[in-house]
Amino acid sequence: MLTKRSLSLADAQFLADEVCKASAVVGKFPVSVAVVDASTFLQSLARMDGAPLFSAEGAYDKARSAAEGGHPTTFFEEPLNAGRYSVLKLPHTPIEGGIPVIVDGQCVGAVGVGGAPPHLDAQFAQTAIDAFLAREAGQ
Repeated sequence: MLTKRSLSLADAQFLADEVCKASAVVGKFPVSVAVVDASTFLQSLARMDGAPLFSAEGAYDKARSAAEGGHPTTFFEEPLNAGRYSVLKLPHTPIEGGIPVIVDGQCVGAVGVGGAPPHLDAQFAQTAIDAFLAREAGQ
């Protein structure tokens, strides 16, 4: 029998808060953040004041794609940008901003961010994951 680790609700809330803090440091880009657990189901969704309305759904799509694929969403975007349009048939969102949370080599969930330029969405997600992993290492 397999045992699969997954993010808890408290973990998801921590990650969402860290994304909002990272976005606030940049200051010009209110974003939405979605955190999913290992099963790709939504654990936390937040849309900062002023974030585009569509960014909440986009953040969720990015998080699910990263958790399902076990890779950052750029894994799906790069082939698309190179002309492999068949990537569009996959059930994944090929837009930068979704990052899986990897613990002990296992995907335990993912963070998706939307509302800023895609490279900043990914940066905010990664900053939150780095803070989460540092917290976990310190326990």
